[in-house]
Amino acid sequence: MSTVREITAAIEKLDEKEQLQLLRDLPGHLKLSADDVAWTALAEPAFAFWDNPEDAIYDQL
Repeated sequence: MSTVREITAAIEKLDEKEQLQLLRDLPGHLKLSADDVAWTALAEPAFAFWDNPEDAIYDQL
């Protein structure tokens, strides 16, 4: 696979268990450190405040 589209199509064909395994393995394939991935996961809940119906108008910007 040589393009992002082909990779995306292949990922969409995976079942849920395979997608979860890929998610765990992906940082190593992308040469990302575990710390980089952990920081983004830790920061994610901070944005939950903005996930509400009143702010939904901004979701597609």
